[in-house]
Amino acid sequence: MPLHLVTAGKSHGHAIVAVLSGVPAGIALSRDHLSRELSRRRKLIGRSARMRLESDDFQILGGLRHGETTGNPLAFLIPNAEAKEWERLLDPFAPEREKPLSAPRPGHADLAGALKFAELNHDRLLPADIRDVSERASARETVARAVAGVVCKHLLSAVGMEIASFVFQLGRLKLPRRKLHKLMEARSRDELPLKALKASRLLVPDTELSRHAAEEVRRARSAGTTLGGGFVVMTFGTVAGLGSFAQPSYRLDGRLAKAMNSIPGVKAAGFGQSLWACTLDGRDYQDVVARDGDSVRLLTNRDGGLTGGVTNGAPVVLWALMKPLPTQHPPLPTVDLRNGKPIRATKQRADVTTVPAAAIIAEAEMALVLADAVLEEFGGSHLSVIVERVQLHRKRLARLFASEEEEEAR
Repeated sequence: MPLHLVTAGKSHGHAIVAVLSGVPAGIALSRDHLSRELSRRRKLIGRSARMRLESDDFQILGGLRHGETTGNPLAFLIPNAEAKEWERLLDPFAPEREKPLSAPRPGHADLAGALKFAELNHDRLLPADIRDVSERASARETVARAVAGVVCKHLLSAVGMEIASFVFQLGRLKLPRRKLHKLMEARSRDELPLKALKASRLLVPDTELSRHAAEEVRRARSAGTTLGGGFVVMTFGTVAGLGSFAQPSYRLDGRLAKAMNSIPGVKAAGFGQSLWACTLDGRDYQDVVARDGDSVRLLTNRDGGLTGGVTNGAPVVLWALMKPLPTQHPPLPTVDLRNGKPIRATKQRADVTTVPAAAIIAEAEMALVLADAVLEEFGGSHLSVIVERVQLHRKRLARLFASEEEEEAR
């Protein structure tokens, strides 16, 4: 059964809801671990004051018993801290609608959403109330993806796969290419500078660059503007053979790229060293195949662990670029959709940067896609069955070539 995540709820409504179906039985989950993972996306430099209000406490409504998944759909409810203040405005059964918001904020989903859900009235279109767009298009929804990602990370960990992420660019500051190249060639999580990453509240894997990046965030906050940037998310211990090239929709790189580009603010995503190495000649770019004992390995990982839409046994390495967040102070010019008159966008509380938080959401997205691919390839309704099948597959991959004695016996 494929993994399938559905989310619901408003940014300032009662709660955000996540329902994850297709989860096998036997995955151990603790409240403490789920809470720690959810806190990672909040406790970062550059977030808005709202992150100090939200605790991301959660309720589990189904799919978990005695600390283990049951095989039934997992249902999470994550309350919003300010729901009381917005209760009257967002009441689903309110007899009268408040005055609609009609001034789209540049760079947000406001304009596109208001036009998409426009009402036909006497042969003219009435743009939708922007509040109905912004409440759902808000990045607050990603808390549901984060909690679902924790479940999938547990599944992947059980079969020997680990996910990590880091920020390589914030505004104009970025890691030197040589250092970024070395990090993207890491073959295990321990090869990453874990101490520097843990100390950085921006997920920058370099102590000095992290300090400069924190200063850049403070500068942008003072100037009333925002910062974009880039991050890398990696999966180590990836089993070969996940995904397929048999149909375009089966290609795992396409599924992962789609997942990354679904994160609010992400405008580009790619794999391995394509960010710069696509300028090389073909002879210099390719990952050469070499024998490694009774198996094979790739001498480099420029393709980022995927060839032909299938994992090749090297770490999956994916990079993504985010635009600067739209909200500016003072607000940018816009047009009132009711009368066409120029106006300033509404002023609101906003983050300075969410690049580090997006990297954490990217971990969840990668976990969701790869966990689904593992279940697709190996099947099984209980984790113990899946683990056994993956272990057997790994053993067979480690002995691709027969020894001389085995050849002679044949």
